[in-house]
Amino acid sequence: MKALESAYGSQGLSVVAIDLDHDRQDAQRFLRIFQPNFAVIFDPAGTLAQRFKVMGMPTSVLIDREGKVRYQHVGFLLKQRAEYEQQVRDLLAQK
Repeated sequence: MKALESAYGSQGLSVVAIDLDHDRQDAQRFLRIFQPNFAVIFDPAGTLAQRFKVMGMPTSVLIDREGKVRYQHVGFLLKQRAEYEQQVRDLLAQK
């Protein structure tokens, strides 16, 4: 996510991570080490996970400029990284 934000943030990509931890201190310790360059929202009640019908972690949701969910991925497979990145580029190319 850091790499995507760095590579495509200037083109309009906004990465937002949703943290579902119930213990915010645990999450904050992790974030101090990881130091994300994108927004992190705390949602211990799981409201956003329910809204986007998250079935597993991690889940990535790609939303277009109009606010429509275009792609959703459960898990992360390194061998599909190029495909994920292409989807980001395709969405950014749409005006």
